[in-house]
Amino acid sequence: MRKATKAWTLLAAICTASLLGGCTYESGTKAFATTNFDQKPDQSPTVQTESGAEWLKTALEKGKTDKEAQTYWYKGHVKNTILSRTTTSMFNGAVINGKGYNVDARIAAQPYSYYRINDKRYIKANEQFVTAPDEPLAFDILKGFEDWLPFMDKAVQLPDEKVIGVVSVPFQLKMTGAEWLKNSQSPLFDPLKKQLGDRPDLDYILKESTIKTTIWFGKEDRLIHQYETWIILPLPEAGTMDQQVMFNLFKYGDTGGIHIKEPEEVEKYLLY
Repeated sequence: MRKATKAWTLLAAICTASLLGGCTYESGTKAFATTNFDQKPDQSPTVQTESGAEWLKTALEKGKTDKEAQTYWYKGHVKNTILSRTTTSMFNGAVINGKGYNVDARIAAQPYSYYRINDKRYIKANEQFVTAPDEPLAFDILKGFEDWLPFMDKAVQLPDEKVIGVVSVPFQLKMTGAEWLKNSQSPLFDPLKKQLGDRPDLDYILKESTIKTTIWFGKEDRLIHQYETWIILPLPEAGTMDQQVMFNLFKYGDTGGIHIKEPEEVEKYLLY
């Protein structure tokens, strides 16, 4: 159990740094679907005229400056399994850049909502509103994509496919946890890096782990429409521990139906 806890702690750190909030455990081995990474010599690769890094840079810049990208909806899920218990967490909501966002979630079968409006933050649980802690919720649908930039030059372009009706260009990359930790610029990894010298077990897990991430960019609008990250870690003497998360971003520029409660709408119901 101690070894499982160590691996779980490591995976939790990686999950946080990869924009994701959950992990899955499954004994046995896991195989990825066949992609350009697995092509045989007689297969024709997708023509790649630009690097994945250029696509990501463009998407992040447009996300900050493009008028049509300042409002959007999102939905996604995180599946968590440890030993024989599996939990799926669902997330959905909307973002208005410069104002705030809302998150409707179901985690471990428990529903909750989170609102951020300017500098005010509220949580709704058990049908009651409370003021959220001063520290913002560690959830921002676009937060952390910059951390992938050092790796995206190595991403492989996959064939175009539709994502919620939008023709998109997927870029996919795979690496070990050791490669990710070594080259990542995310400060979330700093405590883990400090432990490595005294933790040969962590070094082994990182070297034997696999991380696969895929980002789908709209072919016309060049915005991010979907992303998926899948992490597999060896669990010493017990198989593997893995995590898979997928989110969709959609209805860019569509404000119809977006309702992020104003502070006065919430505060009249606040318990504290």
